[in-house]
Amino acid sequence: MAASIRSLLALLALVAGAAASLAAQGTVELAGKVVRLAGADSVPVPGLSVSAHRVGKSLQGVVDSATTGPAGAFRFRLPGDTAAIYLVSARFGGVEYFSEPVRAPGATHLLVVVSDTSSAAPVSLSARHVIVSRPDPTGGRAILDLFTLKNASTVTRVSRDTLTPTWRVVLPSGALEPAVEEGDVSAAAVEFHGDTLLLFAPVAPGLKRMMLSYRLPVGETTPRWTAPADSFDLLVEEGDASVQGAGLVPAPAVTLMERSLRRWSAIPPTGPAGEVRFSSGANDSRTLLWSLVGLVAVVVLVGGVVVLRRRPRPAPVPRAASEDLIGQLARLDARYAARQQEVPAEEWTRYQAERTRLKQAAESAALARRRPTP
Repeated sequence: MAASIRSLLALLALVAGAAASLAAQGTVELAGKVVRLAGADSVPVPGLSVSAHRVGKSLQGVVDSATTGPAGAFRFRLPGDTAAIYLVSARFGGVEYFSEPVRAPGATHLLVVVSDTSSAAPVSLSARHVIVSRPDPTGGRAILDLFTLKNASTVTRVSRDTLTPTWRVVLPSGALEPAVEEGDVSAAAVEFHGDTLLLFAPVAPGLKRMMLSYRLPVGETTPRWTAPADSFDLLVEEGDASVQGAGLVPAPAVTLMERSLRRWSAIPPTGPAGEVRFSSGANDSRTLLWSLVGLVAVVVLVGGVVVLRRRPRPAPVPRAASEDLIGQLARLDARYAARQQEVPAEEWTRYQAERTRLKQAAESAALARRRPTP
């Protein structure tokens, strides 16, 4: 199954490349700056080596390198084409950080955010989407498991040693043939010990997404999935299956490839795990699973994020996320740094006021997180 899925992903990549316009020679400009998270602020990183990457059909890899200037700035002018994707990376503290991907003609306000490292930074499972197919004739149910990890600190979580993972999660009992699919995590950074997934990749501040496929024997009639912190979706193809735990409640069904997936959702979950109870039955589920993986892969290839349609969220309890505020602050600085003479005075004043507001909000959020819970 894993080999077939990888073949499908490779085919989708070729289709995506063919769908893009034919390679048109031109110039791609990649400019921006490298900043380091520093508490509730960010500071430029001068003298750091940065690399420009090209991801295309005929060429993939580093195509140029440079060193950041006194304000952390970098600039590349490259031969390019409309069918390729470009991005910039910087290695800091032994960890590689990347900008957002762009296409020709490029972008002039790219931001590479780096951070110090720690083996104690907390990493949590923020969101989880589990898609469960009907059992197939081989005696197993195909599962697609989408994780969103969250590092809410301002430092990158790294392993303490080669034996200690940065994050782990227990899969349902009896999970077979686990394989890492498209996402932010390389399969080389994941190990499986029994039913436990161990991640050894660094986890930078913010969100990291991972997609996993595996199978469950039909004998596992009540599999359980660990609940995430913020958002949980369980989608099940079998019409007579039931779901309980984690505060999961019925939500509108999802239709894919003319097959309906019943859906349960919890925002946020209120228990440690969600459980599905199955009855007997056997139908071919592999086509559906491959279609799901393929659709998710296409979204990843074009730089999107997998978002399943859900009912409107209730208004959240106000709790500012300092890592998001710091990211906004860093992007604002990247746009206006060293440009006071270039922009109108009124615009510069608005920038200074917004910068102050974001910094104060980030500091308040950091204090709120440290304050003991009553």
